[in-house]
Amino acid sequence: MVLTHQYLRYANHSVWGVVASPTSNILLLKNNVIVCPALEKVVVWDARKNVKLNEMTEGTSTVTSLATHDEKTIAVGYEDGSVRIFGLNSKLSSVVLSGHTSSVTVLKYDNTGTRLCSGSLDTNVIVWDVVSQSGLFRLKGHRGPINDCVFLQNSNVLITSSKDTYIKLWCLDSQHCFETLTNGRDEVWSIAVCRGETRLIAGSNTAELRVWSLAQGGELGKRKSGEKVVQCELLGALVRKSKERVNCLAVVDGLVFCQNNDSTIELFKVRSAEEQEKQLKRKRKKLKNSSTVSPEEVSLDVDEEIAYMKTIKCSNKLRSISCRAIKKAKGGTKLCCLFNNNKVQNYTLTPDLEHQPTTTVELPGHRSDIRAVRFTSDSSRVLSVSDGMAKLWSCKTQHCIATVECGNGMCAVMAPGDQYAVVGTKKGEVQLLDLVSGVLVSSVTAHSGCVWDIAMRHDSRGFATGSADKFVKFWEFVLVEGRAGEKSRIGVKHVKSLQMTEDVLSVCYSKNNKLLAVSLLDCTVKVFFTDTLKFFLTLYGHKLPVTSMDISSDSTLIVTGSADKNIKIWGLDFGDCHKSIFAHDEAVMKVAFVPKTHQFFSVGKDRKLKQWDADNFEHIQTLEGHQKEVWCVDISGTGDFVATSSHDKSIRLWERTDEPLVLEDERETARELQYEQSLVESQETTIPGENTENEAESAGKKSMETVRAAERIMEAVEVYRQDKASEEEYLEALKVDKTAPPPDKHIILSTMKISSSDYVLDVIMKVRPSELEESLLVLPFHYICDILVLLNEWLLRKQSVELCCKCTFFLLRVHHNQIVANKVLVNVIESLNKTTRSVVKEVKDVIGFNLAALKFLQLDQQETNESFFKDFTGKVKDVKRKKRAVLKTVASG
Repeated sequence: MVLTHQYLRYANHSVWGVVASPTSNILLLKNNVIVCPALEKVVVWDARKNVKLNEMTEGTSTVTSLATHDEKTIAVGYEDGSVRIFGLNSKLSSVVLSGHTSSVTVLKYDNTGTRLCSGSLDTNVIVWDVVSQSGLFRLKGHRGPINDCVFLQNSNVLITSSKDTYIKLWCLDSQHCFETLTNGRDEVWSIAVCRGETRLIAGSNTAELRVWSLAQGGELGKRKSGEKVVQCELLGALVRKSKERVNCLAVVDGLVFCQNNDSTIELFKVRSAEEQEKQLKRKRKKLKNSSTVSPEEVSLDVDEEIAYMKTIKCSNKLRSISCRAIKKAKGGTKLCCLFNNNKVQNYTLTPDLEHQPTTTVELPGHRSDIRAVRFTSDSSRVLSVSDGMAKLWSCKTQHCIATVECGNGMCAVMAPGDQYAVVGTKKGEVQLLDLVSGVLVSSVTAHSGCVWDIAMRHDSRGFATGSADKFVKFWEFVLVEGRAGEKSRIGVKHVKSLQMTEDVLSVCYSKNNKLLAVSLLDCTVKVFFTDTLKFFLTLYGHKLPVTSMDISSDSTLIVTGSADKNIKIWGLDFGDCHKSIFAHDEAVMKVAFVPKTHQFFSVGKDRKLKQWDADNFEHIQTLEGHQKEVWCVDISGTGDFVATSSHDKSIRLWERTDEPLVLEDERETARELQYEQSLVESQETTIPGENTENEAESAGKKSMETVRAAERIMEAVEVYRQDKASEEEYLEALKVDKTAPPPDKHIILSTMKISSSDYVLDVIMKVRPSELEESLLVLPFHYICDILVLLNEWLLRKQSVELCCKCTFFLLRVHHNQIVANKVLVNVIESLNKTTRSVVKEVKDVIGFNLAALKFLQLDQQETNESFFKDFTGKVKDVKRKKRAVLKTVASG
C-alpha cells in the first residue's frame, strides 16, 4: 500500500467588507429594517442605527433573489438553483427547495403566503407549496431566462416575463399557458400590475412602458367553453425620460416606481377613479362641439390614466429598489436603494413627491475593488486598499478599526511597527498613511506611471517600487523632525533608481536581501544583485506578462504567475525552470509562499484560491468562495491565516485547521462533484426553452442528494425484507418445535428499538419534501411493491397520513401500468383504496372541526377586545367629564 503525503486543510474562517452585493434585489421591511444580499450571506441591517441585526448563511453559492410575504420569513434564491426559507431572526434555513438547474432570478409570493413562484436562468418557472415544502409543478414554455413574475389573486393566474421578449399568462388551475403577449423584439425585464389587477405594465430596453388591460373571468368550471381566464388588450405606452433599460417596476399606493439601468428612478401616478372621472369630464367638455366624436365614445389615453410625475436622481448607479407605504397620518412612501458600489440608502417621499435621503449604510465596506491586502506583523489586523480609501480591520471581530482617505491604491505594504502603511497609487504617487490617527502623512510623486507593485526589504529599512514608467525606484524610511510642539514622524527618501526596457509589473526581494527579481511587460523576469544592481539571471518561458512572483524563505525557489494562466517554479541558483503548471482557468493575479515552507498559494480571475507544493509539484487544495475575480493574496507570518480580496469588494480570511488533508480524498470529492454535474446535465434532454408537448412537469430535480436518499430507502426496505423473512422462518420453526428461539433482530432495529416498518417510515420522513418524488422515482419497481404494502400498513395505523397519501398518489401515477399488470398487488391496491378514502375523510373532518374552533375563538377574542376598548373609552370619557366639572367649579368659585 502506497502512503500519500498529508497536509493540513485550510478552511474559510470569515468574510467581511460587503454591505450589499449587486447580485440580487433588496427588501425594505418595517421599522427601517433592510434585508440585503451579501455574496453567499443574507444580512439584516437596522438602517437607523447602522447596525447588523442578523446574518443568514448556508452554503457557498451566491444569493441571487429575495422575497418575503409576512416580513417574518425570507425566501432566498441562490446561484446553484436552490431556494431556502429563513426566519428573520434565525441563522439557518428551515425549508430547502431544490428544483432549478441554474441561478434563481426571481421569487414572488402569492397574497396568502402559501405559494412561492421561482424563475430561473434555465427558462423554467416552478410553483412551490411552502406549507408542504414541495414543488407543485414546473411550467415550461419560455425560451429565455425568466426576469419577473406576478400572481393575479382574483383569477388564480400567474404572469411571467422573459428575455425571449414574451409575457405569458398561466392558468394555475389547469397548469397551461392561455395567452402570450409579445413585446416586439425587446426583452421584457420587469412587469407590474396596478388598478386592482386591471392594468399590466411591462418594462423593456426601449424608452416606453407598454400597458395592457386585464379583464378577469370567472373561476374554473364557471367559465364558458373556450373562454380565457383573463382577456388582454394592448392600450398603449408610457414614454420614459431615460434611454437605459428598465431594471425593476414597483407599485405602491398608486405610484409606479420605474428603476432604470442608471442612477435614476422615474415616478408615474395611477390616477384614482375620482380623478379619472374628472379628467374624462374635462375631455368630453372640450370635444362637446366636435362633430366627428360623440361624448360617449371619449375615453382616457394611457398617459392620462397613468401620468408621469418626476425623476429621482440618485448618487450612484442603481441595482435594486424596494418601496413601502408610510402608515402614518402624514403619509408618504419609503424608498430603499441598493447601489452597485456596496452602499444602501433610504429615501423618504412626501405626498407631494418631494424626496430626501434619510439613512445610509456604507461604512463597513469599500466602494470599489480592493486591490491590496496586507497582514500586520502580529497577524491580528488586515490592511485593505481601494480607490480613495484604506481600511484597517480586526481579524477577530471583522470590525473596521481605522479608515484613511488616499489615492487610487494599487499596492501596499506595512511599515515597521504597524503604525504606518505605504500605498502605491495609479497616478504614480507613494503615500504614507498613519493608521493610528487615520490621516495621510505624506504623498510623494514617485513615478510618471502607475505604481504596480511595492516590495519591502526584509531588513524593514526600505522598499522598492515598480512602475509603468519603466523604472524601479528604491526608498528608505527616515525620521522627519516635526514642527514646533509636534513629535517626529516617519518619512520616505528616494535613494536610487534602476531603469528597465519595459514596464515593470512586479518586484520582489529574496529573504536574504541578496537578490531582487523584476517582472517586465515583455513576459520575462530579470534578477539583479541587491547591493550593486548588477544583472544576474533572466527567467523566460511565459507567453504573457508575469503579473506576480514570490521567493521562498530559504531563497532557493522563485514562483511566477502569469496572465497565460500558468505558474512556473524556478531555481534561483541557475535560473532553471523546475516545473510549469497550468494553474487557473483565467489569468493568475498573485502568488505567495507560505513562510518557512515550499508551499505557496495562487489566486486568479477564475475566482479561486489554490494551494500548491513546490517540491512535489502537486495541487493540494482549491478554496472557493469569492464571487468575482480575486486580485490579491497575503499570508500571515506564521502561515496560519491567508487573506484574499476580490472584485466582489469582500475580504476573506482562510484559517489553517488541524484537520489532515489527503490528496486522494480530495480527488475523490472532485470526482463526486463531476458526477453530480453530469446528473444535472443528463436531465436536459431538450434544448432549454424548446417547445415541448407538456407545458407542466414535475418540479423535482435529480441530484446526488436524491440518489443518496433513494439508496437509504432501498437499504431500509432490505432491512424490512430480512426482518420479515426471519419472522416467517420463526413461524415455520414453531410449527415443528414450539421451543424454537426467537429470531435475532437486525442491529439497526435493535439499536433504535423500533419495528422494521417503522424504520422504513422514519427513513422516508427524513427525506426533504422537495426531493421525495425524485428519490421515489429512482427506486426499482420491486422495491415499489414492498413500499405499497407498507403504505397500506401505515395508513391503517394512521401514521403520517399526509406523507403516505403523497407517496401513494405519486407511485400510482408513475407506475400505473406495471401496478395494474401485477396480479400480486391487486389486493394491496383494493385495500389501499378503502383505507385511503376512510383515513383522508377522517383527517378532513378533524381539520374542518379545528378550523371552525379557531374561527370561533378568533370571533370571541375580537368581541372581548371590542368590549374592553368600549369600557376603557367610557371610563376615559367619565374622567374627562369629571375634570371639566371640577374646573368649572374652581372657575366659578
